[in-house]
Amino acid sequence: MTIRLSKSKLIAFRQCPKRLWLEIHRPDLKLDDASAQSRFDTGYRIGDLAQSQHPDGVLIAPDNNLTNALRETENYLSSPDRKVLFEATFQAEGILVRADLLIPTTVGWHMVEVKSSTTVKDYHIEDAAIQSWVAKKAGLTLAKTSVQVVDSKWTYPGGNDYSGLMKLLAVDEYIAPLQTEVPKWLADAQAVAGGSEPVVKVGAQCNSPFACGFQNYCESLTKPAQFPISSLPMLHHAKRKSYEVAGYLDIRDVPFEELSAKQQRVARATINNEIFFEPLTEVEKQTVAGTRYYLDFETISFVIPIWAGTRPYQQVPFQWSCHVERPDNSLSHEMFLDLTGGDPSRAFAESLVSALGKSGPIIVYNQAFEKRIIRELANRYPDLAPGLNALLSRVVDLLPLANAHFYHPSMKGSWSLKAVLPAIAPELDYANLEEVADGLGAQTAFVEAIHQETPLERKAILEKALCEYCTRDTFAMVKILRYFCREPRQ
Repeated sequence: MTIRLSKSKLIAFRQCPKRLWLEIHRPDLKLDDASAQSRFDTGYRIGDLAQSQHPDGVLIAPDNNLTNALRETENYLSSPDRKVLFEATFQAEGILVRADLLIPTTVGWHMVEVKSSTTVKDYHIEDAAIQSWVAKKAGLTLAKTSVQVVDSKWTYPGGNDYSGLMKLLAVDEYIAPLQTEVPKWLADAQAVAGGSEPVVKVGAQCNSPFACGFQNYCESLTKPAQFPISSLPMLHHAKRKSYEVAGYLDIRDVPFEELSAKQQRVARATINNEIFFEPLTEVEKQTVAGTRYYLDFETISFVIPIWAGTRPYQQVPFQWSCHVERPDNSLSHEMFLDLTGGDPSRAFAESLVSALGKSGPIIVYNQAFEKRIIRELANRYPDLAPGLNALLSRVVDLLPLANAHFYHPSMKGSWSLKAVLPAIAPELDYANLEEVADGLGAQTAFVEAIHQETPLERKAILEKALCEYCTRDTFAMVKILRYFCREPRQ
């Protein structure tokens, strides 16, 4: 029996045959994380925007009834009054697809796939190849195929004018060679869908191009290694693949001499269940001497900008936290958080310059992020540039110090702040934060808090949670640096 597939199912097969089988036969095993839902939501918003650029367009079967969708598509395609169609639906050879945009041309139709990314990716090409193959098999005269992506260089002028946000990129020359491959993919996918569960090892495909929601299930089928090689830091993809081929699952399987000095350090700590720690040198301590300003930012990134002067996916800062530690180990704390719904950038920049004084190390964790935000603010507000640029030379990055001086087996190869902090100060574990416990959670809380329909009571809860989370980040750095310097700790 031929199982009817959707385009998304065929794309799932292209990532992993087992994923396709599970999508069809065991969808209950799927665990999508918050990032997956965020990606879907972004796609929906971009799709709606693309449709809004064609005000006379027609949405096919808004009830999502596929029988109606096929019938309505056929009726509109045969009508002399040709219009732009949204979600035009085609079926051929046991696969069904829905085109984001179908635009009439003088010699046929222009099919457009709308994507929320800023570039055309390999899987977009496969996506478009499948769409065009099915549509042509169904009898559509297809003149052109394009992918519409977000133009990251475009700046929102305000006034709900989004006419330049997206750009069309023709992909016909790229999908042409794949037209003979699509029927092969389809035949193979249908064979998998109609068969028994494939045996596929957990590997790089589990996260490429997206994280698969069935990873937990697949991992449960294999007896876990006592010391999995995933704990080795900076393990290059090719090297990881070679280890998988060789059957290396446990760190102890890997020839020790093949590991870098850092990986050897992690391997020893992991296998022996011991902590590696070396206090900072006197030279390193001098870089953090004096009054210290522990700084952390939270930012929001909108694919469809809501503030004039901002770009798609630009990280706009809305919150900072700063713990100020004086030489006598006394601490004070300052914070900025803007939940008014207006562009927080200028007030953020002004308050930051005022709070950080004229001298003293500014301690951050992974300096590239904070420095980039400061530079962007300086470029955007030239009158504030001298004060903002003066901050850059004072930044001291705690991450490379952690990399060089500390490792705990619980970190599992990661030196993120959320991995290091519980190893040094378990009472400050981020898992103890209920409402906002990570960056994505902070962004979600911010968006909800500035929404006009959010009740004041709920907004107050979100504000408190955002303050607790950002404060935790900077206090975490206080704890970590005091530990590294062997100074008194609160």
